[in-house]
Amino acid sequence: MNKRILSFFAALSEKEITYCHFKSNNNLKPALEGIDDLDLLVKWANIDDFMGTVQEFGFRPAFDRHSVPTPFVYHFFGFDDEEGLLIHLHVYFRIVTGGSILKNHWIQVEDMLLDESRPEGVGGVFIPSAEADLILFVIRKFIEQTSIVEHFLFLRDWDNIRAELNWLNERASRSSIRALLAKWIPGFSSDLFEAGLDLLIRKGTVVQRVCLGRKMNRFFQNKVYSSLKASLIRSAMFFHAYSRGKLGFTRQNRSLFPGGMLIAFTGSEASGKSTLSKETAHWLHSRFDVTRIHLGKPPKNWRTRPFWAGIRLFSLAKRLVRFFYTFSRDGKAKHDRVSNNLPHPVVCWLDSIDRVHSVREMVKRMMEGSLVMTDRYPSEELGGLDGARILPNSYVTRWLSLRERENYSCFPTPDIVFCMIAPLELTLHRNSLRESPEPEEFVRQRFELARKINFKRSRMVEIDTTVPLEDSVLSIRRAIWRVFSSE
Repeated sequence: MNKRILSFFAALSEKEITYCHFKSNNNLKPALEGIDDLDLLVKWANIDDFMGTVQEFGFRPAFDRHSVPTPFVYHFFGFDDEEGLLIHLHVYFRIVTGGSILKNHWIQVEDMLLDESRPEGVGGVFIPSAEADLILFVIRKFIEQTSIVEHFLFLRDWDNIRAELNWLNERASRSSIRALLAKWIPGFSSDLFEAGLDLLIRKGTVVQRVCLGRKMNRFFQNKVYSSLKASLIRSAMFFHAYSRGKLGFTRQNRSLFPGGMLIAFTGSEASGKSTLSKETAHWLHSRFDVTRIHLGKPPKNWRTRPFWAGIRLFSLAKRLVRFFYTFSRDGKAKHDRVSNNLPHPVVCWLDSIDRVHSVREMVKRMMEGSLVMTDRYPSEELGGLDGARILPNSYVTRWLSLRERENYSCFPTPDIVFCMIAPLELTLHRNSLRESPEPEEFVRQRFELARKINFKRSRMVEIDTTVPLEDSVLSIRRAIWRVFSSE
């Protein structure tokens, strides 16, 4: 079990904050290990103390774009500094539930769940009695049955539902359930509940589940939206999610408060920046909206594609001429690779246009809440790493240099810049192991330029990539969360 999570729950108990983990308690252990989210119900009177504890432990609120918010339900994310683990709190201040896609019913059982909770769960975490937990579980599952979308999701998740149902039913007493229903939900027929429980145990037919679900819907009338509006919203949300999945869109909708962030990975050739930027993006993408872009090789946009096509044709013709010329002289082709760090001025100018276009697109995403990560980022000084490089030696190069500098001058300042640090000998060795290694002189020049990287207005963090990969990854995770915590 995760020590950070257990210490958080210990702090809630020390401050006498009334709470309980009220869902999926059969999987509480994985949740306490940080694998699953933690579904907490917090007493209304303890909201201020709870929010203070959340802030004390460095949790940050998160929000979802393009989705219908559920009232009284919030997401918080924390970080375990030792294990590099994200911790997700799914916090309810009132039980608004009744579906996987859209939670539309307010079930007034908060006092029952909290009053029936005891520190009997794993790690001393408060959980409701099996009877109270089972009452809410059955109500939730039958409220879902009247929706076609939710019914489909119910059937798809049947194995997990059956596992939780069996776990609760083995521990619950029917007589205690009837007593709790009479005390906390007066007017709700215990016979209707037991009929629902028995039907759920044997799964029943679709018609049986829908008919009983309609009866429960008629009793629990406190809704966020009318039944018709909720059905339309569910259908639209399901179609949107299904379409995105079929079309291969993997972008998440969740963002951390206060919003997006620009994170740059820089360093010399073969210093580990690509590996670490990919790993970091993968780590955060499982929870949040993340965009990653390689600014060393930015996508070509419509303005530059004709120029790049012309350059490719010219290069091909040049190689063909050189091939036949060298073959006629000594019978074999010579491989001549550019070993300096100054490509043709036109190439530098086109790169700057493509990078500006890519940066503008990623800034739009950042403004929407995305965590934008770049592999490489243009230096602020002339001749710096991946920045303005054209030397104004003639009329044409002066014009190109001016245009290039104008393009790079509009780049936003990164929130945090990770500088990969590794000895020259190691970078040369890593480069030699690549499938297509760069010329040694090129690597040496990039190494010298990387030593001069300085983003004056950004938070710069040096990452030692001579240590094991796991240690470098943990250092980056800590630094990123430190920026969020200090906002």
